[in-house]
Amino acid sequence: MLNYVPHNFGGRFMNHTFEPFEQGIARVSRRLPGMPREMVILTRLFFFTFSCVNDDLNRFLADHGVNTTTSLALAMIYGSTDNRVNPCELSAALNSSRTNVTRLIDELEKQGWVERNVSPSDRRRIDLSLTPSGVALVEQYLPRQWDHIRSLWDDFDAAERATLERLLRKLLTHVNAPQPDTDGASTPTHREHE
Repeated sequence: MLNYVPHNFGGRFMNHTFEPFEQGIARVSRRLPGMPREMVILTRLFFFTFSCVNDDLNRFLADHGVNTTTSLALAMIYGSTDNRVNPCELSAALNSSRTNVTRLIDELEKQGWVERNVSPSDRRRIDLSLTPSGVALVEQYLPRQWDHIRSLWDDFDAAERATLERLLRKLLTHVNAPQPDTDGASTPTHREHE
């Protein structure tokens, strides 16, 4: 059974433990034979771990007034050529729908961190740029975030990190590959549905 350190959520502690799920899966597999138990546990453990890491980063970033989504969006714009990125490019980088990215941009603009500008190469297109306060914010929190991320991986040596990265990329490649439909046709990947 995998257990995690309790985390403080606004004054209350929440114990991040995978044990209740494992117990539930054991009961399901007894009632319904044929479950690929190891694969179900790996899949749920992946989601559970992502959620714990995301919660941890969000708690850290809250001190800077951002969360993991806004942080990534600001960093993508910061790292863009000439401080310009198209909303469609940002949508792809965030792996998020255009509708969600539009809402995110509205919020970033409201905070004074991002501005919309007409693209110099195509007047029908809008580009996003960081404002001076957006640049200052990124340069304030990003190095601290990197230190925090380093601390998350303290228990892993370089070989373990490389192995995990290779395995996650292998899973990502498989998930993104077109899957044959029941009638033999190819089903598009999840990104093609947006």
